[in-house]
Amino acid sequence: MIKFLLLGHGRTGSTLIVKSLDEHPNVRMLGELFNIEEAERSRAFHALNRIYAPDKLEKRYYIEGEDAEEFLRNGVFYKRPWQEIQAVGYKMFYVHARRYPNEKTAWNYLIHNRDIRIIHLLRRNLFESFVSFKIAMITKEWKRWKGEAKPHSSVQPLQIDPKELEFYCNQIISYQLWARQSFRDHPFMEFEYETDICGRFESLMHDIHDFLDVPREPARQLLEKQAKRPLSEIVANYAQLKEHFRDTLYEEFFE
Repeated sequence: MIKFLLLGHGRTGSTLIVKSLDEHPNVRMLGELFNIEEAERSRAFHALNRIYAPDKLEKRYYIEGEDAEEFLRNGVFYKRPWQEIQAVGYKMFYVHARRYPNEKTAWNYLIHNRDIRIIHLLRRNLFESFVSFKIAMITKEWKRWKGEAKPHSSVQPLQIDPKELEFYCNQIISYQLWARQSFRDHPFMEFEYETDICGRFESLMHDIHDFLDVPREPARQLLEKQAKRPLSEIVANYAQLKEHFRDTLYEEFFE
């Protein structure tokens, strides 16, 4: 059985990857098992692959304070009794399992078990990612199903603090470098939101199927991009930010 981790940060298309892998008959895909909210951890553990009804072999979600390494070993990456399950994985953000010593053992387990395959998801334009996160926080809409009839929630133009944006970008880039270094001895696959998810979704999913050693299956793009207006219309102080980041590493995020 192949063990894998979908690793990255929020607003990068990770939910779309999770939903697509969930449809694959040979993959047991779980969500954010170490989300800070208990209700989300429960949903992430139980909501996917409903065809496999919970029984005594399927463990419960992670409870705060438990040994996360033991949880992963015995509750996630154990060998299923169903022969069709060839790969098991879950989604984890860089900031997950960082608060308490018993949580942090998850990272120790993942890094030291070099047979765990890593799917590393990036978003090149971190400014877009940051704005998307801000909008989702306001609207409470974290995903949108493709073809959904409900109108898009509208928000007033955002005022973005340049120091907050810079801190966010610095943190994400630091985590990306950490991930590449920490998992350098693992089977490692990296792709981008802009080029791969938005530009070649089905062929990307086939690359992921190959990486997990499961048969290629049709891949439906079940979700759609939520923010479709240019950032210059969404962000009220766009010109100020563009000037602030001129001649910096993040200049490329602005048109």
